[in-house]
Amino acid sequence: MSTIEIEQEQEITPMNIIRIGTGFWSAKPLLAAIRLGLFTELADGPLFVSEIRQKLGLQSHSSLDFLDTLVTWGIIERHGKGFTAIYCNSPEADTFLNRRKPDYLGNVLEIVNDEKSSLANNLKQAVTGPDFQKRLDLNRLFTMVA
Repeated sequence: MSTIEIEQEQEITPMNIIRIGTGFWSAKPLLAAIRLGLFTELADGPLFVSEIRQKLGLQSHSSLDFLDTLVTWGIIERHGKGFTAIYCNSPEADTFLNRRKPDYLGNVLEIVNDEKSSLANNLKQAVTGPDFQKRLDLNRLFTMVA
């Protein structure tokens, strides 16, 4: 019995390029939460939206959207709805995004997000610079973000 292979034409779209090129937009809520210390605050126990707003200085009109974005990604968990909901860290966030834990990775993400960082502003120069490999393993970085 022979197998007949049928070639299907695949439509060429820019979606992968757009996804990669705008990927930093989806990272911004996570990076903002790290900078604000959300995960360290939640490490002490679940908090109501009003408590999170007070501790982090969030605006009430945008706080639910901000928190629920992180819920959608599984970074934090929500129990309840609206302003009566309580939020807590996911196990992943508690382990890697709590500043008091030894495996804290937020500092690495803050460096990548730092506007003053040569990595954030001028990756081309950083990649082609003669001593870049001494400061950071590119393969490890690119594997982490892929």
